Amino acid sequence: MWLLLSTGLLSALIVLGYNLVFPAPIEASISFSAEERNFVKELNKYRNRKGLSDLKISSDLSKAALAMAEDMAKNPDTMNHEHKDSKGRLPAERAALYGYTDGVGENLAAGYKTADKAFKAWKGSTEHNDNMLNKDYEVMGLALVTTGNNYKWYWVNMFGNKEHKEDLLEKNDYYPMIKVRVTVTGPDGQVINKPKITIQNKSGSRIVGGKANSKGKKTFSIEPRDEFYVRASATGYKFYTKRVKPGNKDDVTVKIWLEK
Repeated sequence: MWLLLSTGLLSALIVLGYNLVFPAPIEASISFSAEERNFVKELNKYRNRKGLSDLKISSDLSKAALAMAEDMAKNPDTMNHEHKDSKGRLPAERAALYGYTDGVGENLAAGYKTADKAFKAWKGSTEHNDNMLNKDYEVMGLALVTTGNNYKWYWVNMFGNKEHKEDLLEKNDYYPMIKVRVTVTGPDGQVINKPKITIQNKSGSRIVGGKANSKGKKTFSIEPRDEFYVRASATGYKFYTKRVKPGNKDDVTVKIWLEK
């Protein structure tokens, strides 16, 4: 049966391995949200504190995790302790559909809005915690699907005991988003009402942008990168571009002073 917690549902499957013949892998793309990236960070920090190596991110397992999360969201009444999807497929079968045919484990959760809440729920459950700290696992896949019904948030974390180099995501694809907090003022620190702010890459191409608030402040989230440029402009002021090298930080503050 499912483990019922105060805010959601959990279920864990430790390890499964199959020697079956599966059809050609399903082609699909994967993209991690800010919450999914935060979860990867928390899990690997936790493993590091326990003397374990990071789990690398498998594209195939992430696709399989996403398929299961979507299935849970569409068919919440079919969720079960055996980890079968609505078509009766087990985790190893689902993983194989996307190209991963080695042994797998799986954590499921429903009803947890943030990465922090899902992580703490799994950490507080012996079976889920065992999966997250299993020294034999080399890779993982992750997915969060959000809906407006039932438990609203559906998490799937899959684990694999063998790394396939061609299947691994680049770190920039799953490292935490960089939160960029920008403040724009005049030369004497006076407030500039709704200046325009643009974040650009090295070549000058726009990453993201928009108008700040009446106090000259705006926060952006961008994908990890070694450096980026913040440009600010306002009527009656000269524009200014500032180079930013975040290093290992995923939360940076940028202050820009515009001259008239």
